[in-house]
Amino acid sequence: MDREKLIAEMSLEEKFRFLTGAGMNHSVECKRLGISSMRLHDGPYGLRMKADDAVEDVFLKIKSAFPNGREGAEVISTAFPSGAALGAAWDPELVFSVGEALGEECRMYGVQAILGPSMNIKRHPLCGRNFEYFSEDPILTEALAEAYVEGVQSQGVAACPKHFAMNNQERGRFSLSSEADERTMREVYLRAFEGVVKKAAPWSLMCSYNRINGILASENGWLLREVLRKEWGFDGIVVSDWGAVKNRAYSLLASVDLCMPYQEEALRQLEEAYRQGDLDDEVVDEAVGRLLTFYERTRLQEEGAAGLEKICDLKAHHGLALKAARESMVLLKNEDHILPLKREGLKRVLVVGERARSPYIGGDGSSRVANPYCVSSPLEELKQRLGDGVELEFLGDDLLHTFENEIGVMEGRLCRKAAEADVVLIFAGQEYSGSSEAVDRTNIELEPYMEYAIRACHRVNRQIVVVLNVGSALSTRNWNRCAKAILVSWLGGQAMGQAIAETLCGENNPSGKLAETIPGRLADAPGMAEYPGDGYKTVYREGLLTGYRYYQEKGITPDYPFGFGLSYSDFTYVAMSLKEGVLRVSVKNNSERDGEEIIQVYVQFPQNSWASHPPMELKAFRRVFIKAGDCQSVEFEVTEDFFTYYNVSLRRWVCEEGEYTIYGGPSSTQLPLSVKINCKGPRGVTMNLWEE
Repeated sequence: MDREKLIAEMSLEEKFRFLTGAGMNHSVECKRLGISSMRLHDGPYGLRMKADDAVEDVFLKIKSAFPNGREGAEVISTAFPSGAALGAAWDPELVFSVGEALGEECRMYGVQAILGPSMNIKRHPLCGRNFEYFSEDPILTEALAEAYVEGVQSQGVAACPKHFAMNNQERGRFSLSSEADERTMREVYLRAFEGVVKKAAPWSLMCSYNRINGILASENGWLLREVLRKEWGFDGIVVSDWGAVKNRAYSLLASVDLCMPYQEEALRQLEEAYRQGDLDDEVVDEAVGRLLTFYERTRLQEEGAAGLEKICDLKAHHGLALKAARESMVLLKNEDHILPLKREGLKRVLVVGERARSPYIGGDGSSRVANPYCVSSPLEELKQRLGDGVELEFLGDDLLHTFENEIGVMEGRLCRKAAEADVVLIFAGQEYSGSSEAVDRTNIELEPYMEYAIRACHRVNRQIVVVLNVGSALSTRNWNRCAKAILVSWLGGQAMGQAIAETLCGENNPSGKLAETIPGRLADAPGMAEYPGDGYKTVYREGLLTGYRYYQEKGITPDYPFGFGLSYSDFTYVAMSLKEGVLRVSVKNNSERDGEEIIQVYVQFPQNSWASHPPMELKAFRRVFIKAGDCQSVEFEVTEDFFTYYNVSLRRWVCEEGEYTIYGGPSSTQLPLSVKINCKGPRGVTMNLWEE
């Protein structure tokens, strides 16, 4: 494609129209110049698009992809685990495979870009969209988002990281200003985006709705033009969030290339700004040129469904969704090793809660997969595994809802059944609206009727297992003592039901770790003092102290800390050494069962540092498989990035001279291993291990 020639042949009106969407999910088609319309669709963890003529050929070629015929309102696609679940897996290789599969499904349906990954930092637990985001930590977020982008784009489909930037709450998201100092922005809220742009080179990126220090993200020239393009070297297109642009000319000057969706007034705004001299040909042509580059990068989609080079295997993708759900399971508690369930002597199992029969596999809003390929039910999967020799009884929410039943009647039947059971499995969570775009949660507690059901069962039976089907952090403090085991399944995608049953029955050894802290009380969480703001702005007064950093600095003990997760295996951290820039961590599996452990590495800055720092920061991690009885050593390359912070005066990342401590362990609060290292300062780092 000769971009310069095409730009020269386009009229000014054609250029202006090219810079704004033609519909809800399409760009403008220019038949005269042979430029086809491009498709950009949700969602981050499963393709979400309406069925139309463009997928007719897919239906003819792959009828198995449409088991219900061609009349469905949505196309069939794989519902992968949500971002919170994938974050709990701590596995970039897995996320790459998920991205690869999403790219294949986009190719199948002729889609040029998938609007993901969602990679905002979980500033506080009430954000309704936390279920989409990976973590409260920028390093973990960066690693997973980078893998996602590389996986999607390996298929010739554009990834579109979002929402850039500081979209950390849904309440007031269209107008509220996120107010933070530059160091906080750089180290926490822009850090992951910077890494993804520099390492994975996404072909597109979505700006957010909110204002940043008073300026709309869609009009923020410092953020989009100076930082994103000039400083980080981003050469893709900036796409607006849907409806985020208020003035098309101002957004174009800030470097928004594609305004979505179609806006009738956009053409008039561009024409008026051009006539007044606020826009010139150079600005317009640069944006058009970037869109043409994007078109060329995704050109293999041009033939659409009519010329499919590769038919994706939805059955295989279901298997990948199952693998992801297995890895994301986080075992928070397992007293007396009640899990996995012991088949010997197990005669009666009571399953309580509607989520056992109809699980929430994802959240609501633009990421909801309306037509998943298939959905497994935890209840049915449990029946298959426990077999005819175990009597399994189910009590749904129609009994548990106290506003539908007299408490005495509900409690009497529930307690009678619980008393007769060998074990009670309670599937709990919040209402579906608790995990949704455009709406924040109001609390981090279980639904009152479900908490009451847990307490009622505990009065007559101590063998209680709670499975949390949730999108983000949920306090356990009010009922924790009533449960012998707690398993978090998250919104684990279409295969979650099977993964839960496998984990409860011991076929899957849980290995997930929390990618977000679970606070005991909402008041303990960082950011809550300023939430939701005064209607105009919300001030990030906690600064660098997000997530686990805040709890450690304030001496607050959460219900469960960042990085925590149990296993059916038993791991011991044996030794850690540092030599010539290589950190070596050795972990032993003391149990008789193979398992996977997620090794975490944190850094503590010098105690006499001139700059303020959090107590410690995550710098590296690795998921490793360790056979029963074996000891496994893992090596990490220790780079200068381990020891840098953003110096606002110097306007760059620097390393301060002093003694740093590197910690290794299974969570942010369990770090049994440590070594010390001396750093020379801004000009470099020496890897000299100090004697402890």
